[in-house]
Amino acid sequence: MSTKEALRQAIGKLNEDNARVVLKFVLYLLDEEEGLTPEDLAAIKKGEEQIARGEVVTLDELKKELKL
Repeated sequence: MSTKEALRQAIGKLNEDNARVVLKFVLYLLDEEEGLTPEDLAAIKKGEEQIARGEVVTLDELKKELKL
């Protein structure tokens, strides 16, 4: 399966709120003037590596930490 096919399949499983977030990000990527910088790509890669190592917190944990 290609990356675009996997993306289409994953998007189909999203609820409306999450789909709205994905749409905004895709539109951001398509904006020729904005695009992702090398720094953006490095930050994304770092985040993916942290996720792979299990360095994550749940939304509930974050809210508790921020006292929200």
